[in-house]
Amino acid sequence: MNFISQVKKDLDILKKIIPQESTKIESLLTNISADKLVNFLVVAEDHRYKYHIGFDVIAIFRAILKNIVYKTSEGASTIEQQLVRVIINDYKRCLSRKIKEIILASYVKLVFDKRKLALIYLNIAYYGTRYQSLEAILRKYNLTKKDTIDDCICAEIVARLKYPEPLVCSVHRKKQIE
Repeated sequence: MNFISQVKKDLDILKKIIPQESTKIESLLTNISADKLVNFLVVAEDHRYKYHIGFDVIAIFRAILKNIVYKTSEGASTIEQQLVRVIINDYKRCLSRKIKEIILASYVKLVFDKRKLALIYLNIAYYGTRYQSLEAILRKYNLTKKDTIDDCICAEIVARLKYPEPLVCSVHRKKQIE
């Protein structure tokens, strides 16, 4: 399948899935903890969240520069790009995937509310081996989407996006999460 066809196919998937997932976060929309979770997510993953158009040019150039100069890799994805990646389930490490992700994230950002997109991402993200949704990770803390979540737990939940909890959690991983 050529690049344009793949983008179109993935766009159709996003147009279908995002509205479906939007209905699943209704209980979060009025919960004060939802704002806390989004704020922690922005700080941890996408601090220029309010200023970009679905992709962060500065982060992309920084990642390219660090790769060229230091031979290290680092993330440059926005929340919208991460949401797109999760929904279309494409994790290949290649330039064409990244370009496709940028195109789709830009579309998603233009059409859907940013806060809802962040909440949808939080709702469907992978937090670890037994925690493949916000509902699942909240159960770990004996909480539901309607409960008030304290700052420490919000931070731990968001940390698991970068450091998903493995089946057997080492001391080192525990420290990364906490």
